[in-house]
Amino acid sequence: MRPGPKWMDTRGCVYADNPGGNAEMLARLGDLAAHDVPLLEVCGSIDPILGRWALRIEALYQQFGGRITLMIKEGAGHHPHSLRNPKPIADFIEQSFKSTPSPAPDFVPAKYTRTCYYSIEDSYRDYPEEGTHITCRGPLFTECYGRYAFDLPGVEGTIDVIAPRVAAPGKPWVFRAGFVNRDALVDLGLLAHGFHIVTGPVPYNADGPVRAHWDTAYDYLVGHGFSAKPVMEGAGGAAGEAYAWAAENPDKVSCIYAENPLLRSKMSKTPPLEGFPRLAKAGVPLVHVCGSLDPWLEKQTLVAQKRYQELGGRMTVIVKTGQGHYPLAPTDLAPVLEIITQSVNGRLPSSAPVPPGKHGSSSKSPTYVKGSMRLS
Repeated sequence: MRPGPKWMDTRGCVYADNPGGNAEMLARLGDLAAHDVPLLEVCGSIDPILGRWALRIEALYQQFGGRITLMIKEGAGHHPHSLRNPKPIADFIEQSFKSTPSPAPDFVPAKYTRTCYYSIEDSYRDYPEEGTHITCRGPLFTECYGRYAFDLPGVEGTIDVIAPRVAAPGKPWVFRAGFVNRDALVDLGLLAHGFHIVTGPVPYNADGPVRAHWDTAYDYLVGHGFSAKPVMEGAGGAAGEAYAWAAENPDKVSCIYAENPLLRSKMSKTPPLEGFPRLAKAGVPLVHVCGSLDPWLEKQTLVAQKRYQELGGRMTVIVKTGQGHYPLAPTDLAPVLEIITQSVNGRLPSSAPVPPGKHGSSSKSPTYVKGSMRLS
């Protein structure tokens, strides 16, 4: 596997079986990813070069935004190569040669960079003809989305938009701070529901986002048909930036979703909690997912919940028992996705107490559901 410029625009894919390599090969992976060349690696789980090369290639290619699929045969070494039934490999090659580049969405300006976004979650599948199970991950086994990065005049910092395969009616979207990692399960769930995921710009010469630049990004996307009321989102310290913009634009927000948030902001001179009266008045629902051992749970989320409820606002807190700051995503996606989608569709009451047995209890006592504690 030694990519070079002479064939990069003509070869449709790369299939690598228990691959080795060298430093030059690793250095050229970015060129392959830039040309959107899909890769498939088939490896043995006890192959001595799996960790030294195949996993390195996978990690780098993912970071470059390239499409790479991995199939790891349980208990297999370096030999025998390939699969007894090579149909998955043949299908990958055929699909790669038949696929055609999709046109850029209409919201993308003339100058942009496109990469790929997909989950890296493992699936463990039985392959009877191989006499073993195979760990599978990558675009051959999961949905793959386009991630578009572009700049706008007068805005410092790049705007990233991950586009769903098919946009939901009304073109709902998430306006968030912080890079979208491949384990962002809520964002992956919303993409499957037709949401666009937008990362707001952060200037390279400042320590945080600028509200005027976010305003420009918002106006640009709404002008291209995006919903006028996005979901605001952030994890950790990025949640404070989402709150800061929402507090200045409460009538332009459908709801706010935060994971283990630290409610501080560089965008605003005032703490996000001081914007709660405007958010409550506008009826903006809040949703926090936190680990019970996260250091910010009591100092940030539970303080925010008490204040928001006193203001008559609706706030749902889902606490993952026994977990700290990581992992960020909820254990059970269903209630979070339900609250967000219902808020966007205008079906979720903004200030009414939570009915018993729905998203918690109408009292302040927590209930435990699937290992999580929900407080409403």
